[in-house]
Amino acid sequence: MPDGFVYDSNAQAALFDRLPPEILGSLTVQQKNAIASAAGSTDWKGHPVNIRLSLPFLPRRWYVTIVSGPERRARDRRRRDRTINPIRTAGNLVFILCSAILFYGIAIGTFLVSSSVIDY
Repeated sequence: MPDGFVYDSNAQAALFDRLPPEILGSLTVQQKNAIASAAGSTDWKGHPVNIRLSLPFLPRRWYVTIVSGPERRARDRRRRDRTINPIRTAGNLVFILCSAILFYGIAIGTFLVSSSVIDY
């Protein structure tokens, strides 16, 4: 940026890109640094399991992300996240049911083929 502010990450660049130009232009370097510091880093680093899939389903693509690793969030943050993203939703229920149907369908099909109930 012309005023000497340098983005630390793509997340910071995306944050400031969403601001209207007249607002962004009125901010000082100190204000931009304070905003960047308050927003924190949204980069996910160091997860032992990080699986991201994009699947075609009907007319749209759907994504599935599985991220796992040691818990680093504080208790109040976990509580706030659980309030914002509850587990018991219709979408989660449908996903779990579809995953179970797919898993057990494959397991039963494999069993039937391997036990010679179905000849191939």
